[in-house]
Amino acid sequence: MASMAATRGELIVVNKLAGLVQFFDARSHEKLAELEMAKFPHEVVLSPDRSTAYVSIYGQGVFSKNSEAPGREVAVIDLASRKQTGSIDVSPYRAPHGMAFDGQGVLWVSCDISGVIVALDIHKREVIAVVSTGSFGTHWLVVLASRNKLYATNKHYDFVAVIDTEARVLLKKIPFPQGSEGLALSPDGSRLFVMAQRPQQFQVIDTNTDRVIDSIPLTVFAATPEGRNPQKRVQVSPDGSDLLITSFDTGEIAIAPLSDLRAQTRLAVEKGPMGITFADAGTAYVMNHDQGTISVVDVPARRVLQTFATARGPETLAVF
Repeated sequence: MASMAATRGELIVVNKLAGLVQFFDARSHEKLAELEMAKFPHEVVLSPDRSTAYVSIYGQGVFSKNSEAPGREVAVIDLASRKQTGSIDVSPYRAPHGMAFDGQGVLWVSCDISGVIVALDIHKREVIAVVSTGSFGTHWLVVLASRNKLYATNKHYDFVAVIDTEARVLLKKIPFPQGSEGLALSPDGSRLFVMAQRPQQFQVIDTNTDRVIDSIPLTVFAATPEGRNPQKRVQVSPDGSDLLITSFDTGEIAIAPLSDLRAQTRLAVEKGPMGITFADAGTAYVMNHDQGTISVVDVPARRVLQTFATARGPETLAVF
């Protein structure tokens, strides 16, 4: 495995179903510690200085069925001590999920039940702005800091939202008739890759114009039957060489070079793959939510190096 681009060489893993955050050594994958969280934790992001982790507490339901006990907080975890030091209450908004920092150090969080994306001051630990997306399906976010733009997908609505993070207003809705899942930016920020709910494809968006410029079929995956969860997430390698896509229903990932997105390689991982995090340009972690494992992938070689166990329902991971 290539060397880690982290300062301490640790992983923080959010295990949704177990309601735990776990810490692992990034090289040996030995478990170092774990924290019990409010139910149910979903996503994790690191502060710009990489000293603190923020974990969204989505609530005890699942997407579109989370009205009885939705979460209302983002947990704050000190990475040096591996302890939770508090939380940020997003009330009156509910079901915090996707998160991303903008270039000013403001943390943006989607609250899908409330149909909004909130901006949080992490120092004052309070909501400082609210932007309505016009949907109750806003899920995952990415920020293009150089242009003060945030993009948000909508699982059950026909657009990708674009928000001005400086003016804190909704700029545009990019038409996306099939509903959208995971999204990721190219390292230079010129392209946004957005997974479609159906059919088996993804779109390439030019971030200069915020228009779809290409539609790429996912030819390596079997079609997901109606009623089954396609749940595709996507990530781009830090050097811009490859695009990785998880297929929740089939237990596989696809790897495609950015130079030819149609030249896709299928790779089996384990059941229910979800989040993808890169340790470095050539090594990726794939969270196998339904298996309770993480696959370590050598991306250039197109092979799984090893798999290690976590608690139930690993959803996302960060390297620090």
